[in-house]
Amino acid sequence: MSRHLDIEALRALVGIVDLGGFSAAAQHLGRTQSAVSLQLKRLEETLGQTLLRRAQGRVDGVTAEGAALLAYARQILRLNDEAYAAVARDDAVGSLRLGLPEELMESVFPAAMSAFRAAYPRLRLNVLADTSATLRRALADGQLDLALVKDCGPEAAAEGDVLWQEALVWMAGEAYRDSAPAPDERGLPLALFGENCAFRLAATAALARAGLPWMLQYTGSSVTGLRHAIACGLGLTALPHSLLAPGLVVVEACGGQALPALPAARLLALFAPGGVSAPCRRLADWMGEAMVARSGAPGGTRRIG
Repeated sequence: MSRHLDIEALRALVGIVDLGGFSAAAQHLGRTQSAVSLQLKRLEETLGQTLLRRAQGRVDGVTAEGAALLAYARQILRLNDEAYAAVARDDAVGSLRLGLPEELMESVFPAAMSAFRAAYPRLRLNVLADTSATLRRALADGQLDLALVKDCGPEAAAEGDVLWQEALVWMAGEAYRDSAPAPDERGLPLALFGENCAFRLAATAALARAGLPWMLQYTGSSVTGLRHAIACGLGLTALPHSLLAPGLVVVEACGGQALPALPAARLLALFAPGGVSAPCRRLADWMGEAMVARSGAPGGTRRIG
């Protein structure tokens, strides 16, 4: 009796769970939704187990058996990709131009860069760290091959591949959780990234819809600097939950004033037109995997909060 697990079916399972559904997984894997559905069905039939929970036709997490298999699937896929990169001949030369938000350079980029260098030793990587708006323009102007951009729209973006999605939350310094100044005539004190940051735009738009004025007490481009500003009580900020650090806490009100709900934060991979190269695709995947590792989320939701 064959006990072989189809590695592409395992890749489909990981994609479905990480991206929250069959449609997004199919787009990410470059297959049709029906093909991904069939792969998952055959995998369940092979194991004699239901792997996904479904509610009203949508994926609602994994079963206990699915969670167990998911952990193995990640190890199998990682070893498969490492073995291929270590043994297979890859003659890719030249350069690959990557754009990404600056806050990913510290916690996410190093792991992806290590995997990229091992797989493509002759391919030079040129990196531009800037705001998502600037990266979109650079991609449109033909200056990038791959752009990783932040998106905080009310609905999932139709463009690109969703590498990560999680809750955008209000944060304050832990020492100032109960003593943050109440909004006065000048407005709610905030510490934010620069003007074109998607997180800043989402936060200020939410405050505008709620009719809450705000004032800027700190602005910068570094996650480390922003965290220090919040920890020192300069104001509140809005960041993805995975960026919560010691000395910071999630808050839902400030000075007795309820704070408005925030949209989800997504990291999208946008590719230059004309076809996606294997190095581009793999680099985007490695960045997504590094996001999972950064958050410490269980293998598979890529949706937290």
